[in-house]
Amino acid sequence: MSHLIRLYRVLGFLYFCSYSLVEKYLTPVGALLLSIPFLPYRELLSYPPPKRLKVALERLGGAYVKIGQLLSTRVDILPSEYVRELESLQDRVPPQPLEELLQHYPGLKEAFLHIDKEPIGSGSVAQVHRAVLEDGREVALKIIRPKAEELIKRDISILKTLVSLLSFIPAVREFRIPQIVSEFERMLLGELDLTTEAAYMELFRKFSREESSLFVPEVVWELSSHRYLTTEFVKGKKLSPELFDRFSPEERKELAEKFVHIVNRTVFELGVFHGDLHPGNIFLLSDGRFAFVDFGIVGRLSPDTLTEFFLFSVGVMNRDPELVVGSLKRIGAVGEKVNECLLKREVLIFLDKYYNRPLSQIDAERLFYEELSVARRFKVVLPEELVTLMKTIAHTESIARIIYPEFRLPPVLKPYLKRIAPKIVSSAVKRKSVRVAMEYGELLSQLPASVKSKLKEEKREESLVPFWGASILGFSILLALSPKLLFIYVPSLYIFKKLATK
Repeated sequence: MSHLIRLYRVLGFLYFCSYSLVEKYLTPVGALLLSIPFLPYRELLSYPPPKRLKVALERLGGAYVKIGQLLSTRVDILPSEYVRELESLQDRVPPQPLEELLQHYPGLKEAFLHIDKEPIGSGSVAQVHRAVLEDGREVALKIIRPKAEELIKRDISILKTLVSLLSFIPAVREFRIPQIVSEFERMLLGELDLTTEAAYMELFRKFSREESSLFVPEVVWELSSHRYLTTEFVKGKKLSPELFDRFSPEERKELAEKFVHIVNRTVFELGVFHGDLHPGNIFLLSDGRFAFVDFGIVGRLSPDTLTEFFLFSVGVMNRDPELVVGSLKRIGAVGEKVNECLLKREVLIFLDKYYNRPLSQIDAERLFYEELSVARRFKVVLPEELVTLMKTIAHTESIARIIYPEFRLPPVLKPYLKRIAPKIVSSAVKRKSVRVAMEYGELLSQLPASVKSKLKEEKREESLVPFWGASILGFSILLALSPKLLFIYVPSLYIFKKLATK
């Protein structure tokens, strides 16, 4: 019964979120009549459409808030005004009592000297508490809510049902909505396994040993599992404009460039990046290092995708529509029905808008939104990890402006791309060379068997030439002298041939 009630609520909110579209196709009277079963949710119409969606997701709570946050990364599907509204979605739910949580994890309480009852962070999937170990170390304890998996699966199931019901709408198919829902399901369920987050934290921590500006808290492995994660407590200050008032403009500029350099290196050199970079997940330490926390969403790029994104970025920076569209094609983002000539022309027009400006005057975040609005018009749907990456880079500029308001990303990014170009290109050439060598090696290993098989086949065909000649002659003689015997002759030929070819 609760499943049906939840489905009714989702349908009600969804109906009024799309009310303008319904009015367009059914007339205002038809839309009003159809809304009667969902009147309890009519208050949504008091908000403008973008805020309507945000409020609906907040009211639904649970996995839908998380889905809204993930949707805020899909500028290739939603208009920018919707994305900006969804970016303000906060996953804040009333905390579950600590004692109630610990009942589901026997023995966890005894492992700590003290655990604060009030969480320092509380979301729909997990909440985080400050704690103290037996040896006096301060740590952060992240605990998955006991019913989180059950609720996520329920909400995703309802969402899949709705998508299948709406599959007759062309946009649902063109923007591959069922595949995107599956991606959301994978990401949401992935957040429930904290060993994955711990493993990525360890990877970033190893990287921080060669990147002196980055700090990643240490994982306490003996007190971590699939459902809880214990990490070193970060003693720093969250990023805010007020935090940097005491710094000189030169120091602020240097800190902003240092932060961007960290993100660029994780993307283009490590191939792994923090997928949820916002001021709440970044701390400035007393020694000037930046600390990253909350690795629940991490982007992972395959070497080939990383190469294509590099070429895409170079194409954008160098006003080269061939390079931009070619990269999109190779990652499968351009559908078969897309007119490539028109797409290249549109990309060129778009790049012309920015190309003649000084790099210092280009707003990377605005460029990002406009760039993906072009993609949306041509129904170019990017892989989820690539959209997350592009948004991460755009947000990098926004965060850098909190540190230094005059900061612009392109003057820093372009020389960096130029510097790492030889390494990226040589790595791609090596991978392709190895792949080609392996394919040719496989071909050579199969060549003797193929040649032998072909020779046998040709020999068999040659040996049957006299047989077919004699058969045709016999057929002609019987046809002329005694046609009745053909009923015996033809089956006999068939049996003889089968025995001869064995």
